[in-house]
Amino acid sequence: MIRPISALALLLGLAACAINDPLPPAANADEAACRAQAQDSPAAKEAFRRLAPGNPTQRDRVMAEAAAAERRVYLRCMRARGLAPRGGVEPVLPPR
Repeated sequence: MIRPISALALLLGLAACAINDPLPPAANADEAACRAQAQDSPAAKEAFRRLAPGNPTQRDRVMAEAAAAERRVYLRCMRARGLAPRGGVEPVLPPR
């Protein structure tokens, strides 16, 4: 039997995962395909590979790099499919 506190912790953890998702929810099959492509991108996988447990400062930086990589691949895919406008402003990235 799950204790109420354990259930609360589990729900809060799941909510945090949904909040930290850098990509918008997919509304159609093309968006879902671009989302999958972004999550499977080599740049995002490389960032997650560098993630070291127990170092919150490094974790924040690596998660930001992985999110930026996923967003770049997602927008590139969406533009290639004609679902996102071309151009725009590049996001400001923190210094390394």
